[in-house]
Amino acid sequence: MLTVGFVILTSTEKARIKKINTKLIIIVSMLPIISFGTVGITSYYEITGFNEDQKWTQHTHQVIEQSDAIEKSMLNIETGSRGYVITGNPALLEPFNSGISQVKSQIDSIRTLTADNPIEQSNIEKLTTAIEEKIKISSNMVNLTEIGDVASAVKDINSLKGKRTMDEIRQDINNIKNEENNLLIKRADLTQSAAQNTVYVIILGSLIAIAITGITTFTTYRKIQQNNKFERDNIKLHLETEKLKEIDKIKGELSAMVSHELKTPLVVIGGYAEMLREEGVIGNLNKEQRDAVDTINSQVTKLERLISDVLDAQKMDLKRMKYNKKQFEVDKFMDEQIHIHSKIMDDKKTHFNNSTSEKIRLVSDPDRLSQVFANLIKNAVDFVPVNDGSIEINAQNKNGQVIFYVKDNGSGIPKEKQEDLFKKFYQIDSSLKRSHGGTGLGLVICKGIVEALGGKIWIESEVGKGTTIWFSIPANGISQAESDEHT
Repeated sequence: MLTVGFVILTSTEKARIKKINTKLIIIVSMLPIISFGTVGITSYYEITGFNEDQKWTQHTHQVIEQSDAIEKSMLNIETGSRGYVITGNPALLEPFNSGISQVKSQIDSIRTLTADNPIEQSNIEKLTTAIEEKIKISSNMVNLTEIGDVASAVKDINSLKGKRTMDEIRQDINNIKNEENNLLIKRADLTQSAAQNTVYVIILGSLIAIAITGITTFTTYRKIQQNNKFERDNIKLHLETEKLKEIDKIKGELSAMVSHELKTPLVVIGGYAEMLREEGVIGNLNKEQRDAVDTINSQVTKLERLISDVLDAQKMDLKRMKYNKKQFEVDKFMDEQIHIHSKIMDDKKTHFNNSTSEKIRLVSDPDRLSQVFANLIKNAVDFVPVNDGSIEINAQNKNGQVIFYVKDNGSGIPKEKQEDLFKKFYQIDSSLKRSHGGTGLGLVICKGIVEALGGKIWIESEVGKGTTIWFSIPANGISQAESDEHT
């Protein structure tokens, strides 16, 4: 009988083999050459097709990269125009102008790359329309700011028209990417199929000729596939890392800009407002003028709080909020809250009392806890009835935890909306929230501070009966997680 690579013969078979003619011997001797020739020719066509598929794969990646570039340009246009409206700083127009100058060529490039794909051409037409609308909106905001009509520009921002257009742009870009990813999957299937055919031919030819050649070829092929996948994964991770770095850089620059460009001038404005209110410092004011100065002062305070909320929320996102724990007496701390907020209570004729009866000592950050109380009390004041409002604060020691609460007799919060209260920018009622102002970050900041200090925060409310917000802080200043680490 015959085996691959070897011939094992009986005596009878040997006699028969001797009779094989020259033609058969030539055919048999040609089998390895035919095998390698078949492998070579088949491999050539398969590799040619594979290379063609690779070119199309690279082409698809170019389309995706160009889509990312368009999205980045539109982000520059959006952040630049918004930043300019908020700050009036012309330097922030640089990314705005850069984005406008780049996005047209990027659109032309991606249109050319996908000229053979009707679906992508349709997606690009939709994207182009949305981009033109977004540029029109952003340019209008910049123009309004340049002529001094900042209020109209801010109104445009608050209308959310620009945001909706930006959402459409992102959706159009995602549609383009999804189409390209679908093409990638199809091309990958074709590539894999062609590759498998090549493997089968190589294996078959190698079994006829030299088994080791087939095994070596197959192993090398699989290794190349793994290296290509590893390289693609590395490229993807690198791009994602660069995006994250860019986002962190933008956040840092925005924080520095907000802190320097907005907060610093407010100190000067507030200082002059206080000087105007003091008789004999700059001059005496009549009642109407004093009221106007008081309005300026109160608005400065609101804007300072808004800026502080935004910065604190960002610090929490980046895990950079600082805390200074020390031991203090809770009853005195609660009395201080009464004193701090007494004026706003008097202005609204709201009954405000501290029902704390225990002598408690607590290790925590009193300044951050005061910030929590300020946010909770301000929320309560906004929603209690005028002239008949009632707000109560309390602290009690229970099982190693100091339990605080702020209780009011306001309108209450529906059960289905309570779980969303601690989400960023959440508003129970947009029209009601706008009438009272605020960023929608107050309760988010409260939750972040309380949890960072090792505690929990929760709410109890019933429509028509008021709201109580509770939060707990470990009395010894050590959270459960920290305690578990030490044990």
